[in-house]
Amino acid sequence: MNPTPEQAEAVAAYGDGLDLVLQAGAGCGKSATLKMIARSDPRRRMTYVAYNSAIAADARRSFPGTVVCKTGHGLAFDPRYGARLQRPRQTAHQAAQALDVRSVLGIIGATPQVKTDLGGLKAMTSKIIMRMALDTVTRFCHSADAEIAALHIPHYDGLKQSRGEVVKLILPVARAAWEDLQRDESVLNLNHDHYLKMWALSEPRIPTDVVLLDEAQDTNDVLAAVLLRQEHAQRIAVGDSAQQIYSWRGANDALEGFVRELGCPGLTLSQSFRFGPAIAARANIWLQLIGAPLRLTGWEAAESTVGPLDSPDAILCRSNAGAMGIVMEGLAAGRKVALVGGGGDIKRLAWAAEALKGGQPTDHPELMGFASWDDVRQYAAEEDGSLEVLVKLIDEHGPGRIVAAADGLCSEQQAELVVSTAHRSKGREWPAVRIHSDFRAPKPDQKTGLVILPREEGRLAYVAVTRAREQLDDTALGWVRDVTAVSE
Repeated sequence: MNPTPEQAEAVAAYGDGLDLVLQAGAGCGKSATLKMIARSDPRRRMTYVAYNSAIAADARRSFPGTVVCKTGHGLAFDPRYGARLQRPRQTAHQAAQALDVRSVLGIIGATPQVKTDLGGLKAMTSKIIMRMALDTVTRFCHSADAEIAALHIPHYDGLKQSRGEVVKLILPVARAAWEDLQRDESVLNLNHDHYLKMWALSEPRIPTDVVLLDEAQDTNDVLAAVLLRQEHAQRIAVGDSAQQIYSWRGANDALEGFVRELGCPGLTLSQSFRFGPAIAARANIWLQLIGAPLRLTGWEAAESTVGPLDSPDAILCRSNAGAMGIVMEGLAAGRKVALVGGGGDIKRLAWAAEALKGGQPTDHPELMGFASWDDVRQYAAEEDGSLEVLVKLIDEHGPGRIVAAADGLCSEQQAELVVSTAHRSKGREWPAVRIHSDFRAPKPDQKTGLVILPREEGRLAYVAVTRAREQLDDTALGWVRDVTAVSE
């Protein structure tokens, strides 16, 4: 394929030896452009850093032999971690016993309690403290920070007003956990994020002449910091800042960081080869709303349409609960349904709800801040739209039926309908896509009357509408015309 003028400009900028940032819109040939760069200079060693292992495996089949294709974890892996990574699964309860959480905190006697946002008391068992501490370690591992601090402790629904008490319980355990994980004979299970952080803290030098970073808009700070330190190499970061949708789990936009830290030029790939002008126009509505400078040009040869769809190939949802609702509707109608990523997340949510319904605590991250299912109901009604979808699903169907439905899923190859959250749809595409109605319209601000959309929600909608190649039903996003402001 002949390069577009934008692709030719990118290859020429590489040839000038410049560090470079490429803003590449949805379906705009970023991988093809990186391959053009690699093929333009067979004399230099290059390292392509992929977003996940599947992309890395595909890249190894299509990039020239002068390019090493790995994930960030692949760069960091050392065979000495193998045995620790293969240990049997360790529950939060087992981890709490192994680390002896009560001794770390000096707890003698009764289980500590904290006040919930609804006024009740939440028992902070060793299991729950350990779960929160491990979440904290994960957030620390995603950061470029050298030490664990209170800022790494997640903010949990239902426990926002008792933040200070939560920090006092969690921070010492998180620090003890990280100290343990750095030992070869750790009592806690090692995971991939842990050894990536240890590698990053060692300030490694990657043996390469050129670094090609893909999906840079969702690169964790820990990896971005390593790549910024590779001053001996030419660095090229490629991605789409408008598709940054994982900031909630520690990922940041490395494209901005590269421009800021390296002072390098930023070029654009705006010609989409995935869809035609009709879908590109829908995508541009969201790009304009979130203040992105990029605008997509649809591929004239693609006959894309926008409008209601009776039988889409894929339905994209805002939440796991919304996705499970569609799954249950499809199964009830006798259809073969697949869920991208499988039913594990849904089952864990259902089991957590079942525990709360039975008066038992749960360590599920979305629900561990609540003392009972009634508390979840009340909080969802007053505070949180996404939890409202979950409550409706659980109360209508019950945890048992939801787990059974998750077990009834088929593979994507066998499916008549594919269901996905918008987050899991990233990097995917289907001929005909419908956006589900759990993409809720933001409510008007009570003081100003402005309808304010969080910027990341706008980015997520942009990702969702750009998964369609031929047909898009974005009726559920019709509320976009009512949005009057965007917030960070």
